Amino acid sequence: MLTGKKDGKNITIGMFDHPLNVGYPTYWHARGYGLFALNPLGRKVFSNGKEELNFSLKPGESVTFRYRIVIHSGEFLTNDDMNKLFADFKRTK
Repeated sequence: MLTGKKDGKNITIGMFDHPLNVGYPTYWHARGYGLFALNPLGRKVFSNGKEELNFSLKPGESVTFRYRIVIHSGEFLTNDDMNKLFADFKRTK
């Protein structure tokens, strides 16, 4: 979750990684220039080689990754607000 002001208005942005996703819980990273990202396949890089995820698909196979993005203006959302939104999201299949 990130909070800040845009055009004088409070903004909360949150992203949720679904528990059914490959590599859950994912690694997150943010950069000062505005990048705010999830990286489910970067375990080796983000763990300095301590963890590794060897995930591959055979020809014709597919995988679905589930994420939810929340963009809210007004009063900043709290951690409790975000936890409630995540609890709702993780019940989806």
